[in-house]
Amino acid sequence: MVNNLIHKDFKFSGELYSSNDLIESLKDNIDYYNFLTSWFNEKDYILAKTSGTTGNPKEIKLHKIDLISSSKLTGQYFNLKPGDRVINCLPVKYIAGKMMLVRALVLGLDLYLFPEISSPIKKIKKKYDLIALTPMQLNNSISDINYIKTVLVGGSSVNDNLKQKILNMNANVFETYGMTETVTHIAIRNLSKGHNEFTALPGVSISQRESCLFIEPNHLSVDFIQTNDIVKLKEKNKFILIGRKDFIINSGGVKINPELVEKKLSKYFKSDFVISSIDDDRLGERVVLVFKRNIPSNYPNAFNCLEKYEVPKEVLAIKNFPKKNGKINRAQVRSIIKN
Repeated sequence: MVNNLIHKDFKFSGELYSSNDLIESLKDNIDYYNFLTSWFNEKDYILAKTSGTTGNPKEIKLHKIDLISSSKLTGQYFNLKPGDRVINCLPVKYIAGKMMLVRALVLGLDLYLFPEISSPIKKIKKKYDLIALTPMQLNNSISDINYIKTVLVGGSSVNDNLKQKILNMNANVFETYGMTETVTHIAIRNLSKGHNEFTALPGVSISQRESCLFIEPNHLSVDFIQTNDIVKLKEKNKFILIGRKDFIINSGGVKINPELVEKKLSKYFKSDFVISSIDDDRLGERVVLVFKRNIPSNYPNAFNCLEKYEVPKEVLAIKNFPKKNGKINRAQVRSIIKN
């Protein structure tokens, strides 16, 4: 049995709650109920699903002591104290939502549940100390975000347009880097100050293996985690995220990172788009620009910012972008345009 699963000062919506009280109050919310019963049972682990960004989600065991250690590390870094008011508006079935709940339990925070929708804080009226949002939720909450002291944003990349909006706000907004296997974030970058580099949290060691980030999270029970994220190391604890190795397009022997091409093009298009590829007898793969629903008439002008090998050979439109956990499902997009 793991100790310290709930802090004596933990509050739910401003009221002190015991573990039994909390379970009872959330019994009609199946995801919260299932997580809480597993959190307070006799086992030393919980089950969690990976995001499935590049494949099918996998169920893995996470040790409760690691979730507690991760919560304490976040609490120390952001100076969270018992009684601080935090919001969760993320699904608790995934790691980001789980950890907002666990942080509140472990650190004795005052937890408030907001709707798990694209504009979760539209009716916010009071000040809060911490929230975690997806980029879409943050973009839809710009006018209300100053009610919150510290904002964590993650789940997918933050585009340049949203970054520019953040620079004009007073709130402290941090983009996080992490995954289920690292028990949420192990690195952050301060978007409010325009930082481009992620900085590893104290005690987390980083290096490179075959161009990809290699993590030694000394606060967790795992020795290391080898990622498929291509990075550029800047200092011993800083890195720039380039993109997923899994997404690389090999066109005529030239390896093209679609995420880098998308970043170059993002300043030209307001509509949703993605860089993908289809099979080509000569090149192996040819680069394709895919828009959601409509192709902008000015798209050729944007190609001036690209290298010759990055210029899309075809431009297509599909009805909607299939998504998985809020991220564009690139494999499914490729399947759609192939057909």
